[in-house]
Amino acid sequence: MIHAAFCPQPPVIVPEGAGRAAGELDALRAAADTAVRELLACPVDRIVVIGGQDPGPAQAPASAADAAPTLPTSSPAWPVYRPPVRASFRPYGIPADVDLPARPTRAATGSAAATGSAAARSGRRLPLSLTVAAWLLARNGFDGGRHTIELVAVPDEASAADCRRFGQHLAADPTAWAALVMGDGSACRGAAAPGYHDERAEPFDDRVGTALAGADHRALAALDPQVAAELRVAGRAAWQVTAGAAAGSTAGWAGRLHWYAAPYGVAYFVASWQHT
Repeated sequence: MIHAAFCPQPPVIVPEGAGRAAGELDALRAAADTAVRELLACPVDRIVVIGGQDPGPAQAPASAADAAPTLPTSSPAWPVYRPPVRASFRPYGIPADVDLPARPTRAATGSAAATGSAAARSGRRLPLSLTVAAWLLARNGFDGGRHTIELVAVPDEASAADCRRFGQHLAADPTAWAALVMGDGSACRGAAAPGYHDERAEPFDDRVGTALAGADHRALAALDPQVAAELRVAGRAAWQVTAGAAAGSTAGWAGRLHWYAAPYGVAYFVASWQHT
């Protein structure tokens, strides 16, 4: 991994989902756009999107062909999706859809391409985190022409050790690749927050913000999964997968925190890491 972009996953980041309040998150969208454009400009052919699964039973991949042989044996149930896929915010009451096309290959022509496209549009649904990621990628110019994309849905309850092993497995790829990492901080920042107020929330989020700003993968790896669950943190597992990948690199890292705030009682972060 040579570059990582960290973005939040609330559906209200889509202007159609925020209605008249859409302007309140303009700065967040602008920061996320900057981070994703930097990611797409990286000199890599492969981008791995790392996000969380939706609550409930694990989602199936978009098609049988998407069951990833690259998954580490320690986590065989973690779904991986590959374009072409269709993502939709309609299950969240937002009239917005997005398509991620596949990178053209010689093999993906004729009936084979048609079969893959039909499977991608068969009604299977991406988790919210990966849906937001697809929207950000499409919004910032991804057209399938240059990059191959893998979208990994990590269980929120995944242990820190499993996340580390998965990240180490990703880091073992000798080719250069980049990561788009989706996740929110605590949802307990005030009485109106989804998880009500918890005095531990702000210090927890501040630690995450400091770690993202300093590209401190050790600090992310040390986050307590139980405390994160109690604070309704939606990004802990994805962050710890990335920490595992970053720890496997022989190069140093530089971080930049583009945005950090908790406008609706939920902490949102936008950050970028790159090799030094």
